[in-house]
Amino acid sequence: MEAVMESEITGWLSVVFRFVHVLAAIMWIGNSILFTWMELNLIIPGPDQEKVDEDLLGHLDMLHGGGVFHLEKRVIKPDRIPVPLHWFMWQSYTTWITGVLLMASTFYVHGAAALVDATKTSLSGWGIIGMSVGGMIGWWLIYDLIWKSRLKEHPRLAVSLSFGLVLLAAYFFNQYFNGRAVFLQTGVMLGTAMSANVYFHIIRNQKKFMASLAAGLPHDMKYGKQAKLRSLHNHYMTFPVLFLMLSGHFPQLTSAARIVPILGVIIFALMLMKYLMNSRYSFKHWLAAIFGTVFLATGSIAALLAAPADTVLGLSDEAAAGRKLFVSQGCAACHQMGAAQIAPNLQGIHQSTQVLVGDIRVKADDAYLRSSIKQPQLQIVKGYAAAMPAYAHLTDAELDQLVAYLKSL
Repeated sequence: MEAVMESEITGWLSVVFRFVHVLAAIMWIGNSILFTWMELNLIIPGPDQEKVDEDLLGHLDMLHGGGVFHLEKRVIKPDRIPVPLHWFMWQSYTTWITGVLLMASTFYVHGAAALVDATKTSLSGWGIIGMSVGGMIGWWLIYDLIWKSRLKEHPRLAVSLSFGLVLLAAYFFNQYFNGRAVFLQTGVMLGTAMSANVYFHIIRNQKKFMASLAAGLPHDMKYGKQAKLRSLHNHYMTFPVLFLMLSGHFPQLTSAARIVPILGVIIFALMLMKYLMNSRYSFKHWLAAIFGTVFLATGSIAALLAAPADTVLGLSDEAAAGRKLFVSQGCAACHQMGAAQIAPNLQGIHQSTQVLVGDIRVKADDAYLRSSIKQPQLQIVKGYAAAMPAYAHLTDAELDQLVAYLKSL
């Protein structure tokens, strides 16, 4: 009874954390995109206007909600600090805090079974959790070190190094985690760096120049430039992090054999697309370049998905065909290899004893597997919802292929 109550409480907490996490992320990413758009569209004052208002850095008029909003970016005088002055930070903090709580309530419980891939490693529990948490903290420290060093004076080199290290981390986690968890862990690492940028650099530098203004000192623009650099980093990470947050809905990608190269193509393409969107006023062919990026990225991912990898997996032809069906039919969305969060763990399922609703025990032989695929509502595994759709449309040959694949796990 206590175990059931604990499971229900954990489930409801996950619902709350997930909703608040998504809501806060929408607000945070929206702020990032809007403020960068405003920065790019500021009208810089001309020589004559500078004489009238030397503190004006740029202005912008926007039509929304039936009225015109007049925006100005300016140097602040110590005796003219605006009141109230709105700060933007809690969207970031709320996104990160609820994300960590969601990781704990959804993925770190039950020995981190939802993260680990039992076909790759026997490590579980605190070892897997430690790797996940260590990845978040470690990535932030390495990334921050790169952009505090002299490498920041060579942004192309610093970006290339940062990107390479992200892929190296993804490769490492792919040795232990299931595909969905590799995508998720990469997203959590990038999201942690983004929120840490806000706390340690953006807000801290803004507090520094506001404190100097309160002390009667001139507006020191160097603090603003330091904050703006990290804000721009966050801006370019928004698209990849958003995709990785939703990656659980893309089983054809998270269940792929070449998951790390696919992850690299996605991150690079999404950052490049954001760069091209920001270059619309300086690059004439920006829109064509975006469509070209989408075409090339999609083609590259399709090639990676289609490339033969079954010989590496050691599967028979029938089992290899079953594996493709397992992904294409959406089975991989819930039955993650090594995970038992949404649907039963299929690792070693053949000839195992399954406990059904009502404490009925059955042997998972070939007949059971076929029946569970075609009519899953007839035999519900205890502890899981009756959510699996019926796959009555599959042919006998396709059922044989799926069963062969399940027997190979």
